[in-house]
Amino acid sequence: MAVKTKPKPKPKRALPPMPQERKALPINAHYEERAKELLRAKLKKTDNDYQSLADKLNSMGIEISARGLENKISRGGFSAAFLLQCIDALDDEI
Repeated sequence: MAVKTKPKPKPKRALPPMPQERKALPINAHYEERAKELLRAKLKKTDNDYQSLADKLNSMGIEISARGLENKISRGGFSAAFLLQCIDALDDEI
């Protein structure tokens, strides 16, 4: 008569590290701050304000209010595509 053995339990794997928020990483916070500064400097250099930029973006098909634009820029967590859209709206040159 054959003796039945219990199957060996699988070894437990270590859990993957918990992801950090993007803003929690110092390198990302640094570049977000630089992006905000770049866009604000571009606004000032071209003598535009949030309302005029919002109007230009709206004419390009990007729906955003002046207040929404101001909030988005102050948070700094916008995409590179949005940054380029704003630059194009301000002066058609990169």
